[in-house]
Order: sequence, then C-alpha cells, then structure tokens
Amino acid sequence: MLGGEDQQVQVRLLTDDETIQLQQNVFSLPVSASNVQLESMVQNLLNSEQDFVFRVGDELLQDRVAKYCQSAELSGEHVLDVHYAVKRLFEDSRTDVPCPDWVSDITISDEFIYAGLYDGKLLRVCMDKTEAILEAPIHEKPIKSVCLVTKIDGGEVIVTSSLDQNLSLVKCSRKKMTTMYALKGHTETVTCCHVAPSQQQLASGGWDSLLKIWSASLDEPGEEKKSLPYLRTPLLTLGGHKQAITGCCWRNNMETVTVSRDMSLKIWDIQLMTCSNTLNITSSLECVSWSPHSGLLAAGSSDKYVRLFDPRGTSETIVTKTLIGHSAWVSDVAWSPTSEYEIAASAYSGAVLIWDTRTCKIPVKELAKHKDKALCVEWRNGVLASGGSDNTLKIYGSLS
Repeated sequence: MLGGEDQQVQVRLLTDDETIQLQQNVFSLPVSASNVQLESMVQNLLNSEQDFVFRVGDELLQDRVAKYCQSAELSGEHVLDVHYAVKRLFEDSRTDVPCPDWVSDITISDEFIYAGLYDGKLLRVCMDKTEAILEAPIHEKPIKSVCLVTKIDGGEVIVTSSLDQNLSLVKCSRKKMTTMYALKGHTETVTCCHVAPSQQQLASGGWDSLLKIWSASLDEPGEEKKSLPYLRTPLLTLGGHKQAITGCCWRNNMETVTVSRDMSLKIWDIQLMTCSNTLNITSSLECVSWSPHSGLLAAGSSDKYVRLFDPRGTSETIVTKTLIGHSAWVSDVAWSPTSEYEIAASAYSGAVLIWDTRTCKIPVKELAKHKDKALCVEWRNGVLASGGSDNTLKIYGSLS
C-alpha cells in the first residue's frame, strides 16, 4: 500500500479523444499530486490552454492521487489508469427574460423556448431574438407542464397541462398559438405530461394518482368537428399509485415512467396495460427524466437529493447513485441531450446545478440563481433554460 507523501506511483493517462492523445502516456508521479497538478502537466504536454477533467474508474479525480491508490489498494508496482477529457463548460453569457407570472415549466425546440406560466398563458421566446415574444391564454388556471410534441408545416405542436384538470394540444405558428384539442379525463390537477418518441401518443399524470395515455394527433378521421378546441378523451387510464403523480416520461414507445408523492417510481407497459416494475425509496419523488445514452432514470425528491435508478436491475430498490448539492426540495431534472454523464436539476432554493454522474459528491457547475424558487429546467439542442417563481426565464449559452 502507498502511504508516504514522497512515494511515487505510475500513472497511465488515457483518453477517447484522438485529438488530445499523448504519445508518451505513462508517468511516475508523487502520490501527493492533485487533479490541478495533473491538469497543468497535460496542458504543458499538449501545449494547450484547455481545461481538463480526470477520472479514475467511474469517479472524478478531485483529490490527491494517493486517495485513489488507497481505494484501489495499489502498490508502487502497479499502474493507476487515469482517464482525461476536455472539460465542457457553459458559456458565462445568459439571457434573463422577464415574464408576467411564475414560470412553471419549459420546453425547447430548434428555434424557440416555450414557457408555461401560472397565469395560464403559454409564452414563446425566439432564441436568436429575431422575433418578438409571443404569448397566448391557454388555460383558465396555472399551467403545470409543457412539452414539445412535433414540428408541422409552418410551426410546432405543444402540449400543456394545468390546475384546471385539462391538457391542451396547441398549434403554434409564427404569429399565433391556437388550442386545437382540449384533453379531458383527469379529475384533479394535471401535474405532468410527456410525448412518446413516436410523437403519436402522450402520457399525463395528476393529483388523481392516475396515468393517462392520449393520442397526439391533430386530426383524427371521422371525428365530428364543431368549434375549437375539439374534445379528446384518453386512450388508456392506469392506476396504482397511492398518492399524486408528480412526474412522467417515456423510455420508449411501449414504456412510460411515473414518480409520485407515495415515494415510488413505477414503470408501465402500455401494450400490456399494467405496471411492470415498482422502485421504492424513502422520500417523496417530484420529477423524473430518462437518459437514452445511459439508460438511467433520474428522479428529484423533497429530501434535496437526485437519485439515479437503473430499471434494468432486479432488486426492488435500484438506486445506483445519489447526487447531493441542493439545499432544498428538488423541483425538476434534465439529462444532457448529448452526454450520458451530465445532468441538471433545479430546486426551491433558486439554484440550478449540473453534475457529472461519475461523482456523487459535488456538482461541477452552479448556474446563476433565481431570486426565488427555481421551478423547472430543460436541456436541449445545446441550450439550457430554467424558470422560477421570480417571474424569470433564464437562458444559458450553448455548451462549448
């Protein structure tokens, strides 16, 4: 075992990025060497000013090398493999968009950011600022969730849910937003909605503890059309939660995930119309997001933590990691659209944090705080945005 400060260890520096590979990659370093010293060494060897991040196995290297040698029970005769990559950071620039009311949820398309507001309006902001902000009244009570359904000729389709117990399918053109369908079936507040990868179906959950599946089509042949909005009822209703459903997402076109105040995460087989798996924890769950890159589910809870679940496991409770850093109720989570390791989460403290899931100790980035509760976060197309009860939509720069 390595112990003394003057002892040396063989370190092999590895990377998947061919542009920053070192021809000579094995070095003898003192066990007291830190990640800062490693970064300086790599910068000098590559003649680069880029920032680098290092990991040993699945854990970020954030301390002296000795710590990781001790964890792996390495002696001076062994080689410690250290992987490195260019650190990906958000640009410091951001835009704060003042809103007429609380921003409860956000969805992002190629050109626009859509925000659901507590005054029942849907607000649209053009990301390149070439168009004025557009807003329209959609619900009679606060909007709780919004989700991009699909692109259509001349615009996009957005689904919203509300305290008025309904969902709305909204057609958004360049100059106006029109509610095409009112989706009725819940008997209490509809807290969440999400679109399937096929863009043909929607999932929703609410305070009535029910999961409902809906058609996402804007036009169904044979349906009698009167005046807008047209009425639509659910295709399927599933029950099983004991308390309110607070978040939902699709894993694929046949599986939907819900989280609840009953401290459980459920996976539903839509084709078989049944719950196929239930994962239990010891705290109320408030939001959920699935990563197609890692296959993991992330759920935020009232106990300030973000938990990562692997639904492919076999035990009743499958928590792979717990991310710490927030000091208040976690309101929303969003995986990076490009990385299997990066995840953002907002909290009632006003903070929006970003983690690299190879470590569960501290977040790697804290974005500018909201002045009041941060209610939502969305990460898509290289843009991250958050909204809160300070009536502000924050739009952060793309990843560099």
